[in-house]
Amino acid sequence: MYAIFKNSLIVSCQAEEGEPLHGAHHMQRMALAAVQSGAKGIRANSAVDVQAIKKVVDVPVIGLIKDRDPAYDAFITTTTEQIHALVEAGADLVAIDSTRVSRPVELEKLYQYIKDHHPQVGIVADVADIKDAEAIIPLKPDFISTTLSGYTDYSENRKKPDLELIDEIKGITDIPVIAEGNYNEPYQIRQAILRGAYTVIVGGAITRPQQIAKRFVQSLSDLKSKISSIGIDIGATRLRGLLIDQYGNIINTKTTQTPQEADGIIKTVSDMINDLSLQSSNITSLGIATAGRCDEKRGTILYATDNIKNWTGREIGKEIFERTGMFPIINNDANLAAYGQWKISKEDSLVLMTVGTGIGAGIVIDGKLINGAYGGGAEVGHIILPGNQRICKCSKRGCVETVASAKALKENLESHPGEETSIMNTFASTLAWLIDTVQRTVEAKAFYLSGSIIQYGEGVLSQLNQQLKQLDPSYKDHFVQFSDLDEMAGAKGAAFYALDHAYKILEKNHVTMEELG
Repeated sequence: MYAIFKNSLIVSCQAEEGEPLHGAHHMQRMALAAVQSGAKGIRANSAVDVQAIKKVVDVPVIGLIKDRDPAYDAFITTTTEQIHALVEAGADLVAIDSTRVSRPVELEKLYQYIKDHHPQVGIVADVADIKDAEAIIPLKPDFISTTLSGYTDYSENRKKPDLELIDEIKGITDIPVIAEGNYNEPYQIRQAILRGAYTVIVGGAITRPQQIAKRFVQSLSDLKSKISSIGIDIGATRLRGLLIDQYGNIINTKTTQTPQEADGIIKTVSDMINDLSLQSSNITSLGIATAGRCDEKRGTILYATDNIKNWTGREIGKEIFERTGMFPIINNDANLAAYGQWKISKEDSLVLMTVGTGIGAGIVIDGKLINGAYGGGAEVGHIILPGNQRICKCSKRGCVETVASAKALKENLESHPGEETSIMNTFASTLAWLIDTVQRTVEAKAFYLSGSIIQYGEGVLSQLNQQLKQLDPSYKDHFVQFSDLDEMAGAKGAAFYALDHAYKILEKNHVTMEELG
Protein backbone atom coordinates (compact mmCIF):
# COMPACT_ATOMS: atom_id res chain seq x y z
CA MET A 1 0.00 0.00 0.00
CA TYR A 2 2.97 2.31 0.42
CA ALA A 3 3.27 2.59 -3.35
CA ILE A 4 0.72 5.36 -2.98
CA PHE A 5 3.54 7.51 -1.62
CA LYS A 6 5.61 7.34 -4.81
CA ASN A 7 6.34 10.85 -6.19
CA SER A 8 3.66 12.41 -4.00
CA LEU A 9 3.14 14.61 -0.97
CA ILE A 10 2.64 13.55 2.64
CA VAL A 11 1.40 16.28 4.96
CA SER A 12 2.57 16.40 8.55
CA CYS A 13 -0.37 17.44 10.75
CA GLN A 14 1.11 18.30 14.11
CA ALA A 15 0.40 20.89 16.75
CA GLU A 16 2.23 20.65 20.03
CA GLU A 17 0.81 21.51 23.41
CA GLY A 18 0.46 25.26 23.78
CA GLU A 19 -0.06 25.86 20.06
CA PRO A 20 -3.45 27.28 18.93
CA LEU A 21 -4.49 24.19 16.94
CA HIS A 22 -3.37 21.60 19.47
CA GLY A 23 -5.95 18.85 19.77
CA ALA A 24 -7.17 15.79 17.87
CA HIS A 25 -10.21 17.51 16.36
CA HIS A 26 -8.15 20.28 14.76
CA MET A 27 -5.57 17.84 13.42
CA GLN A 28 -8.33 15.61 12.07
CA ARG A 29 -9.78 18.51 10.08
CA MET A 30 -6.32 19.56 8.91
CA ALA A 31 -5.58 16.02 7.70
CA LEU A 32 -8.91 15.81 5.88
CA ALA A 33 -8.23 19.10 4.12
CA ALA A 34 -4.77 17.85 3.10
CA VAL A 35 -6.13 14.62 1.65
CA GLN A 36 -8.92 16.43 -0.18
CA SER A 37 -6.17 18.58 -1.74
CA GLY A 38 -4.35 15.51 -3.04
CA ALA A 39 -1.97 14.49 -0.24
CA LYS A 40 -1.26 10.76 -0.31
CA GLY A 41 -0.33 10.34 3.32
CA ILE A 42 -0.41 11.96 6.75
CA ARG A 43 2.22 12.18 9.48
CA ALA A 44 0.71 12.72 12.94
CA ASN A 45 1.95 13.12 16.50
CA SER A 46 0.26 11.15 19.33
CA ALA A 47 -1.98 8.11 19.40
CA VAL A 48 -5.03 10.31 20.00
CA ASP A 49 -4.41 12.32 16.84
CA VAL A 50 -3.68 9.20 14.80
CA GLN A 51 -6.94 7.60 15.89
CA ALA A 52 -8.98 10.71 15.05
CA ILE A 53 -7.33 11.13 11.66
CA LYS A 54 -7.80 7.48 10.66
CA LYS A 55 -11.55 7.93 11.06
CA VAL A 56 -11.75 10.45 8.20
CA VAL A 57 -8.95 9.62 5.71
CA ASP A 58 -8.20 6.57 3.60
CA VAL A 59 -4.48 7.16 3.09
CA PRO A 60 -1.60 5.69 5.13
CA VAL A 61 -0.80 7.49 8.38
CA ILE A 62 2.70 7.70 9.82
CA GLY A 63 2.39 7.90 13.57
CA LEU A 64 4.90 9.17 16.09
CA ILE A 65 5.02 10.33 19.67
CA LYS A 66 7.24 13.23 20.64
CA ASP A 67 8.58 12.89 24.15
CA ARG A 68 11.21 15.43 25.14
CA ASP A 69 12.70 13.74 28.19
CA PRO A 70 15.60 15.90 29.44
CA ALA A 71 17.50 12.73 30.30
CA TYR A 72 17.77 11.75 26.63
CA ASP A 73 18.40 13.46 23.29
CA ALA A 74 16.18 11.21 21.16
CA PHE A 75 12.57 12.43 21.22
CA ILE A 76 10.55 10.77 18.46
CA THR A 77 8.96 7.42 19.44
CA THR A 78 11.59 6.16 21.84
CA THR A 79 9.83 3.30 23.69
CA THR A 80 7.94 0.07 22.90
CA GLU A 81 4.95 1.38 24.86
CA GLN A 82 4.70 4.35 22.52
CA ILE A 83 4.92 2.07 19.48
CA HIS A 84 2.13 -0.14 20.88
CA ALA A 85 -0.10 2.89 21.50
CA LEU A 86 0.38 4.15 17.93
CA VAL A 87 -0.36 0.76 16.41
CA GLU A 88 -3.49 0.38 18.53
CA ALA A 89 -4.60 3.79 17.30
CA GLY A 90 -4.34 2.62 13.71
CA ALA A 91 -0.94 3.90 12.52
CA ASP A 92 0.17 2.26 9.28
CA LEU A 93 3.77 3.20 9.85
CA VAL A 94 5.72 4.34 12.90
CA ALA A 95 8.43 7.00 12.74
CA ILE A 96 11.39 6.40 15.06
CA ASP A 97 14.19 8.82 15.95
CA SER A 98 17.10 6.89 14.47
CA THR A 99 19.90 9.35 15.13
CA ARG A 100 23.05 8.41 17.01
CA VAL A 101 22.10 10.18 20.23
CA SER A 102 21.22 9.04 23.75
CA ARG A 103 17.91 7.22 24.15
CA PRO A 104 15.97 5.19 26.75
CA VAL A 105 15.70 2.05 24.59
CA GLU A 106 18.20 0.78 22.03
CA LEU A 107 17.15 1.13 18.42
CA GLU A 108 17.65 -2.58 17.78
CA LYS A 109 15.04 -3.42 20.43
CA LEU A 110 12.51 -0.91 19.03
CA TYR A 111 12.89 -2.20 15.49
CA GLN A 112 12.74 -5.84 16.59
CA TYR A 113 9.65 -5.16 18.70
CA ILE A 114 7.76 -3.93 15.64
CA LYS A 115 8.95 -6.83 13.48
CA ASP A 116 8.00 -9.41 16.14
CA HIS A 117 4.70 -7.98 17.36
CA HIS A 118 3.41 -5.78 14.52
CA PRO A 119 4.93 -7.06 11.26
CA GLN A 120 2.19 -5.35 9.24
CA VAL A 121 3.39 -1.92 10.42
CA GLY A 122 6.05 -0.07 8.45
CA ILE A 123 9.06 1.64 10.00
CA VAL A 124 10.25 5.15 9.08
CA ALA A 125 13.80 5.84 10.28
CA ASP A 126 14.22 9.56 11.00
CA VAL A 127 17.91 10.41 10.50
CA ALA A 128 20.08 13.53 10.53
CA ASP A 129 23.00 12.62 8.28
CA ILE A 130 24.58 9.87 6.22
CA LYS A 131 26.26 8.22 9.21
CA ASP A 132 22.85 7.77 10.82
CA ALA A 133 21.62 6.17 7.61
CA GLU A 134 24.64 3.86 7.40
CA ALA A 135 24.05 2.71 10.97
CA ILE A 136 20.35 2.04 10.49
CA ILE A 137 20.47 0.16 7.16
CA PRO A 138 21.23 -3.22 8.80
CA LEU A 139 17.97 -2.88 10.80
CA LYS A 140 16.04 -2.72 7.52
CA PRO A 141 13.52 0.09 7.98
CA ASP A 142 10.89 0.49 5.28
CA PHE A 143 11.87 4.13 4.68
CA ILE A 144 14.73 6.41 5.68
CA SER A 145 13.62 10.01 6.25
CA THR A 146 15.80 13.13 6.36
CA THR A 147 13.53 14.57 9.06
CA LEU A 148 16.17 15.37 11.66
CA SER A 149 18.83 16.98 9.46
CA GLY A 150 19.70 20.22 11.23
CA TYR A 151 18.23 19.11 14.56
CA THR A 152 21.27 17.39 16.06
CA ASP A 153 24.58 18.89 17.12
CA TYR A 154 26.39 17.08 14.32
CA SER A 155 23.99 18.17 11.57
CA GLU A 156 23.12 21.74 12.54
CA ASN A 157 25.26 23.25 9.77
CA ARG A 158 23.77 21.25 6.92
CA LYS A 159 21.82 23.14 4.26
CA LYS A 160 18.07 23.45 4.62
CA PRO A 161 16.26 21.68 3.08
CA ASP A 162 18.88 18.95 2.93
CA LEU A 163 18.66 17.87 -0.70
CA GLU A 164 22.21 16.56 -0.63
CA LEU A 165 21.31 14.01 2.03
CA ILE A 166 18.87 12.43 -0.42
CA ASP A 167 21.75 11.87 -2.86
CA GLU A 168 23.99 10.52 -0.12
CA ILE A 169 21.47 7.99 1.16
CA LYS A 170 20.51 6.82 -2.31
CA GLY A 171 24.19 6.24 -2.99
CA ILE A 172 24.44 3.53 -0.32
CA THR A 173 21.04 1.80 -0.18
CA ASP A 174 17.90 0.89 -2.11
CA ILE A 175 15.70 1.66 0.90
CA PRO A 176 13.30 4.43 -0.23
CA VAL A 177 14.16 7.91 0.98
CA ILE A 178 11.58 10.32 2.37
CA ALA A 179 12.54 13.99 2.11
CA GLU A 180 11.44 15.93 5.17
CA GLY A 181 12.59 18.97 7.09
CA ASN A 182 12.39 22.67 6.14
CA TYR A 183 10.59 22.17 2.85
CA ASN A 184 8.69 25.44 2.46
CA GLU A 185 8.19 25.98 -1.27
CA PRO A 186 6.67 23.87 -4.08
CA TYR A 187 9.85 24.00 -6.16
CA GLN A 188 11.81 22.50 -3.25
CA ILE A 189 9.64 19.39 -3.01
CA ARG A 190 9.78 18.98 -6.77
CA GLN A 191 13.57 19.10 -6.60
CA ALA A 192 13.53 16.50 -3.83
CA ILE A 193 11.58 14.08 -6.02
CA LEU A 194 13.82 14.79 -9.01
CA ARG A 195 16.84 14.04 -6.81
CA GLY A 196 15.39 10.61 -6.10
CA ALA A 197 13.25 10.97 -2.98
CA TYR A 198 10.42 8.44 -2.92
CA THR A 199 8.07 10.97 -1.38
CA VAL A 200 8.19 14.31 0.46
CA ILE A 201 6.72 15.35 3.80
CA VAL A 202 5.78 18.99 4.38
CA GLY A 203 4.52 20.17 7.75
CA GLY A 204 4.64 23.67 9.17
CA ALA A 205 4.54 25.41 5.79
CA ILE A 206 1.07 23.88 5.28
CA THR A 207 -0.42 23.04 8.66
CA ARG A 208 0.88 25.51 11.21
CA PRO A 209 -0.89 28.84 10.66
CA GLN A 210 1.28 30.59 13.23
CA GLN A 211 4.39 29.69 11.23
CA ILE A 212 2.77 30.64 7.94
CA ALA A 213 1.55 33.97 9.28
CA LYS A 214 4.94 34.68 10.84
CA ARG A 215 6.65 34.58 7.45
CA PHE A 216 4.31 37.27 6.16
CA VAL A 217 4.40 39.34 9.33
CA GLN A 218 8.19 39.22 9.35
CA SER A 219 8.31 40.80 5.89
CA LEU A 220 6.70 43.91 7.41
CA SER A 221 8.28 43.80 10.86
CA ASP A 222 10.84 46.53 10.21
CA LEU A 223 8.41 49.01 8.68
CA LYS A 224 7.20 51.99 10.68
CA SER A 225 4.33 54.44 10.45
CA LYS A 226 6.36 56.44 7.95
CA ILE A 227 8.89 54.65 5.81
CA SER A 228 12.33 55.93 4.85
CA SER A 229 15.67 54.42 3.96
CA ILE A 230 19.31 55.48 3.99
CA GLY A 231 21.60 54.57 1.10
CA ILE A 232 25.38 54.96 1.12
CA ASP A 233 27.71 54.60 -1.86
CA ILE A 234 31.36 54.07 -0.99
CA GLY A 235 33.29 55.22 -4.04
CA ALA A 236 37.03 55.29 -4.55
CA THR A 237 37.07 59.10 -4.38
CA ARG A 238 33.68 60.15 -2.99
CA LEU A 239 31.27 58.94 -0.30
CA ARG A 240 27.65 59.67 -1.15
CA GLY A 241 24.68 59.24 1.11
CA LEU A 242 21.00 59.99 0.91
CA LEU A 243 17.74 59.56 2.73
CA ILE A 244 14.68 58.64 0.65
CA ASP A 245 11.06 57.92 1.37
CA GLN A 246 9.38 54.69 0.24
CA TYR A 247 8.66 56.15 -3.20
CA GLY A 248 12.27 57.16 -3.86
CA ASN A 249 11.82 60.87 -3.19
CA ILE A 250 15.06 62.29 -1.82
CA ILE A 251 14.74 63.87 1.61
CA ASN A 252 18.40 64.75 2.14
CA THR A 253 21.84 64.05 0.69
CA LYS A 254 25.44 64.20 1.90
CA THR A 255 28.70 63.92 -0.04
CA THR A 256 32.31 63.95 1.14
CA GLN A 257 35.78 62.76 0.17
CA THR A 258 36.51 59.06 0.70
CA PRO A 259 39.21 58.57 3.35
CA GLN A 260 42.31 56.68 2.27
CA GLU A 261 42.11 53.93 4.90
CA ALA A 262 39.36 51.48 5.85
CA ASP A 263 39.12 52.73 9.45
CA GLY A 264 38.49 56.25 8.22
CA ILE A 265 35.83 55.04 5.80
CA ILE A 266 33.95 53.19 8.54
CA LYS A 267 34.01 56.27 10.78
CA THR A 268 32.99 58.67 8.02
CA VAL A 269 30.19 56.42 6.78
CA SER A 270 28.91 55.98 10.34
CA ASP A 271 28.94 59.74 10.92
CA MET A 272 27.06 60.24 7.63
CA ILE A 273 24.44 57.68 8.65
CA ASN A 274 24.00 59.30 12.06
CA ASP A 275 23.65 62.74 10.45
CA LEU A 276 21.05 61.50 7.97
CA SER A 277 19.23 59.73 10.78
CA LEU A 278 18.57 63.09 12.42
CA GLN A 279 16.35 63.98 9.45
CA SER A 280 13.83 61.24 10.19
CA SER A 281 12.63 59.22 13.17
CA ASN A 282 11.16 56.55 10.90
CA ILE A 283 14.19 55.04 9.20
CA THR A 284 13.31 51.53 8.14
CA SER A 285 16.49 50.27 6.52
CA LEU A 286 20.09 51.01 5.63
CA GLY A 287 21.82 49.94 2.42
CA ILE A 288 25.48 50.28 1.53
CA ALA A 289 26.95 50.03 -1.97
CA THR A 290 30.64 49.26 -2.05
CA ALA A 291 33.32 47.93 -4.33
CA GLY A 292 34.13 44.26 -3.91
CA ARG A 293 32.34 40.99 -3.32
CA CYS A 294 29.97 41.07 -0.39
CA ASP A 295 28.41 38.59 2.01
CA GLU A 296 24.99 40.20 2.35
CA LYS A 297 23.81 38.24 5.35
CA ARG A 298 26.83 38.89 7.54
CA GLY A 299 27.77 42.30 6.17
CA THR A 300 31.30 41.26 5.28
CA ILE A 301 33.58 42.15 2.37
CA LEU A 302 34.71 38.82 0.94
CA TYR A 303 37.16 40.36 -1.52
CA ALA A 304 38.14 43.81 -2.77
CA THR A 305 41.04 45.21 -4.76
CA ASP A 306 43.47 47.71 -3.29
CA ASN A 307 41.42 50.63 -4.59
CA ILE A 308 40.28 50.63 -0.95
CA LYS A 309 43.13 49.55 1.30
CA ASN A 310 42.49 46.70 3.78
CA TRP A 311 38.87 46.32 2.65
CA THR A 312 38.96 42.54 2.08
CA GLY A 313 37.59 40.69 5.10
CA ARG A 314 36.22 43.81 6.72
CA GLU A 315 33.10 43.14 8.82
CA ILE A 316 31.51 46.46 7.94
CA GLY A 317 28.03 45.31 8.95
CA LYS A 318 29.11 44.65 12.51
CA GLU A 319 31.19 47.84 12.68
CA ILE A 320 28.41 50.04 11.31
CA PHE A 321 25.92 48.41 13.68
CA GLU A 322 28.13 49.16 16.68
CA ARG A 323 28.46 52.83 15.68
CA THR A 324 24.90 53.54 14.50
CA GLY A 325 22.57 50.88 15.95
CA MET A 326 21.52 49.90 12.42
CA PHE A 327 22.73 46.83 10.57
CA PRO A 328 23.20 47.54 6.85
CA ILE A 329 22.37 45.30 3.95
CA ILE A 330 25.41 45.56 1.69
CA ASN A 331 26.09 44.69 -1.91
CA ASN A 332 28.44 45.53 -4.73
CA ASP A 333 28.17 49.13 -5.96
CA ALA A 334 27.58 48.20 -9.60
CA ASN A 335 24.89 45.73 -8.55
CA LEU A 336 23.04 48.34 -6.54
CA ALA A 337 23.30 50.97 -9.26
CA ALA A 338 21.64 48.42 -11.56
CA TYR A 339 18.97 47.79 -8.97
CA GLY A 340 18.29 51.51 -8.79
CA GLN A 341 17.96 51.60 -12.58
CA TRP A 342 15.55 48.66 -12.47
CA LYS A 343 13.38 50.36 -9.85
CA ILE A 344 13.13 53.49 -12.00
CA SER A 345 12.94 52.12 -15.56
CA LYS A 346 10.90 49.04 -14.59
CA GLU A 347 12.07 46.61 -17.28
CA ASP A 348 11.65 42.94 -16.35
CA SER A 349 15.38 42.44 -16.82
CA LEU A 350 18.32 44.71 -17.47
CA VAL A 351 22.06 45.13 -17.34
CA LEU A 352 23.73 48.30 -16.12
CA MET A 353 27.41 48.40 -17.03
CA THR A 354 29.51 51.02 -15.30
CA VAL A 355 32.44 52.04 -17.46
CA GLY A 356 34.80 54.26 -15.51
CA THR A 357 38.08 53.54 -13.72
CA GLY A 358 37.27 49.89 -14.37
CA ILE A 359 34.26 48.05 -15.72
CA GLY A 360 31.58 46.81 -13.40
CA ALA A 361 28.07 45.60 -14.00
CA GLY A 362 24.85 44.76 -12.28
CA ILE A 363 22.38 42.28 -13.73
CA VAL A 364 18.74 42.21 -12.64
CA ILE A 365 16.51 39.36 -13.83
CA ASP A 366 12.86 39.44 -12.74
CA GLY A 367 13.77 41.78 -9.92
CA LYS A 368 16.59 39.63 -8.59
CA LEU A 369 20.24 40.63 -8.62
CA ILE A 370 22.69 38.09 -10.00
CA ASN A 371 25.02 38.04 -7.01
CA GLY A 372 26.73 34.73 -7.66
CA ALA A 373 27.63 32.04 -5.14
CA TYR A 374 30.33 34.16 -3.49
CA GLY A 375 29.29 37.70 -4.38
CA GLY A 376 31.25 37.78 -7.62
CA GLY A 377 28.41 37.59 -10.12
CA ALA A 378 28.39 40.17 -12.96
CA GLU A 379 32.12 40.96 -12.61
CA VAL A 380 32.17 41.41 -16.38
CA GLY A 381 35.21 43.69 -16.41
CA HIS A 382 37.31 40.67 -15.47
CA ILE A 383 36.30 38.56 -18.44
CA ILE A 384 39.46 37.72 -20.37
CA LEU A 385 39.72 39.43 -23.75
CA PRO A 386 41.47 37.10 -26.23
CA GLY A 387 44.92 38.40 -27.12
CA ASN A 388 45.05 40.92 -24.27
CA GLN A 389 48.22 40.56 -22.16
CA ARG A 390 47.80 43.48 -19.77
CA ILE A 391 47.98 42.81 -16.03
CA CYS A 392 44.80 43.86 -14.24
CA LYS A 393 44.67 45.32 -10.74
CA CYS A 394 42.94 42.07 -9.73
CA SER A 395 46.27 40.33 -10.64
CA LYS A 396 44.81 38.42 -13.60
CA ARG A 397 46.25 38.89 -17.07
CA GLY A 398 43.98 39.97 -19.92
CA CYS A 399 40.91 41.39 -18.17
CA VAL A 400 38.87 43.38 -20.65
CA GLU A 401 38.66 46.43 -18.36
CA THR A 402 42.40 47.03 -18.85
CA VAL A 403 41.69 48.12 -22.43
CA ALA A 404 37.98 49.03 -22.52
CA SER A 405 37.42 51.13 -19.40
CA ALA A 406 36.91 54.86 -19.64
CA LYS A 407 40.24 55.27 -17.83
CA ALA A 408 42.01 53.15 -20.44
CA LEU A 409 40.31 55.11 -23.22
CA LYS A 410 41.40 58.45 -21.75
CA GLU A 411 45.00 57.31 -21.31
CA ASN A 412 45.09 55.97 -24.86
CA LEU A 413 43.73 59.20 -26.33
CA GLU A 414 46.22 61.30 -24.36
CA SER A 415 49.15 59.08 -25.36
CA HIS A 416 48.30 59.02 -29.08
CA PRO A 417 47.18 62.48 -30.24
CA GLY A 418 45.83 62.55 -33.76
CA GLU A 419 44.69 58.94 -33.64
CA GLU A 420 41.34 59.62 -32.04
CA THR A 421 39.22 57.99 -34.77
CA SER A 422 41.15 54.73 -34.74
CA ILE A 423 41.28 54.60 -30.94
CA MET A 424 37.55 55.24 -30.60
CA ASN A 425 36.74 52.58 -33.19
CA THR A 426 38.88 50.00 -31.43
CA PHE A 427 37.41 50.94 -28.07
CA ALA A 428 33.83 50.71 -29.37
CA SER A 429 34.56 47.36 -31.01
CA THR A 430 36.00 45.90 -27.80
CA LEU A 431 33.21 47.21 -25.59
CA ALA A 432 30.61 45.96 -28.08
CA TRP A 433 32.22 42.51 -27.89
CA LEU A 434 31.86 42.58 -24.12
CA ILE A 435 28.26 43.78 -24.25
CA ASP A 436 27.39 41.03 -26.73
CA THR A 437 29.12 38.44 -24.54
CA VAL A 438 27.06 39.49 -21.55
CA GLN A 439 23.83 39.79 -23.52
CA ARG A 440 24.25 36.36 -25.09
CA THR A 441 24.60 34.99 -21.56
CA VAL A 442 21.65 36.67 -19.81
CA GLU A 443 19.52 38.11 -22.65
CA ALA A 444 18.26 41.17 -20.80
CA LYS A 445 15.53 43.38 -22.23
CA ALA A 446 17.57 46.55 -21.77
CA PHE A 447 21.25 47.47 -21.52
CA TYR A 448 22.45 50.68 -19.87
CA LEU A 449 25.84 52.34 -19.55
CA SER A 450 26.89 54.60 -16.70
CA GLY A 451 30.10 56.07 -15.35
CA SER A 452 32.57 58.47 -16.91
CA ILE A 453 32.00 56.89 -20.32
CA ILE A 454 28.96 59.16 -20.57
CA GLN A 455 31.21 62.22 -20.96
CA TYR A 456 32.14 61.01 -24.46
CA GLY A 457 28.55 61.65 -25.50
CA GLU A 458 26.18 60.23 -28.06
CA GLY A 459 29.01 59.62 -30.53
CA VAL A 460 30.48 56.71 -28.59
CA LEU A 461 26.98 55.36 -27.93
CA SER A 462 26.19 55.43 -31.63
CA GLN A 463 29.45 53.63 -32.44
CA LEU A 464 28.69 50.95 -29.87
CA ASN A 465 25.24 50.27 -31.26
CA GLN A 466 26.63 50.13 -34.82
CA GLN A 467 29.29 47.64 -33.75
CA LEU A 468 26.64 45.50 -32.05
CA LYS A 469 24.56 45.47 -35.23
CA GLN A 470 27.61 44.24 -37.09
CA LEU A 471 28.06 41.43 -34.58
CA ASP A 472 24.38 40.51 -34.67
CA PRO A 473 21.86 42.26 -36.95
CA SER A 474 19.02 41.33 -34.59
CA TYR A 475 20.06 44.04 -32.13
CA LYS A 476 17.72 47.02 -32.04
CA ASP A 477 19.19 50.29 -33.35
CA HIS A 478 19.39 51.85 -29.88
CA PHE A 479 19.69 48.76 -27.72
CA VAL A 480 22.45 50.24 -25.54
CA GLN A 481 21.44 53.45 -23.77
CA PHE A 482 23.06 55.79 -21.29
CA SER A 483 21.60 55.53 -17.82
CA ASP A 484 19.75 58.65 -16.79
CA LEU A 485 20.67 58.10 -13.14
CA ASP A 486 22.92 60.75 -11.66
CA GLU A 487 25.98 60.41 -9.42
CA MET A 488 23.71 59.29 -6.54
CA ALA A 489 22.72 56.13 -8.46
CA GLY A 490 24.63 53.75 -6.18
CA ALA A 491 23.33 55.35 -3.01
CA LYS A 492 19.76 55.41 -4.27
CA GLY A 493 19.98 51.81 -5.44
CA ALA A 494 21.33 50.85 -2.01
CA ALA A 495 18.42 52.59 -0.27
CA PHE A 496 15.88 50.90 -2.56
CA TYR A 497 17.50 47.49 -2.19
CA ALA A 498 17.50 47.80 1.58
CA LEU A 499 13.81 48.75 1.58
CA ASP A 500 12.99 45.68 -0.48
CA HIS A 501 15.23 43.11 1.19
CA ALA A 502 16.28 44.16 4.68
CA TYR A 503 13.56 42.10 6.37
CA LYS A 504 15.39 38.94 5.33
CA ILE A 505 18.28 39.62 7.66
CA LEU A 506 16.97 42.19 10.11
CA GLU A 507 14.55 42.03 13.00
CA LYS A 508 13.09 45.46 13.68
CA ASN A 509 16.12 47.07 12.05
CA HIS A 510 18.53 45.31 14.44
CA VAL A 511 20.45 42.06 14.65
CA THR A 512 21.81 40.48 17.79
CA MET A 513 25.52 40.26 18.36
CA GLU A 514 25.12 36.47 18.54
CA GLU A 515 23.95 36.51 14.93
CA LEU A 516 26.98 38.56 14.02
CA GLY A 517 29.22 35.87 15.48
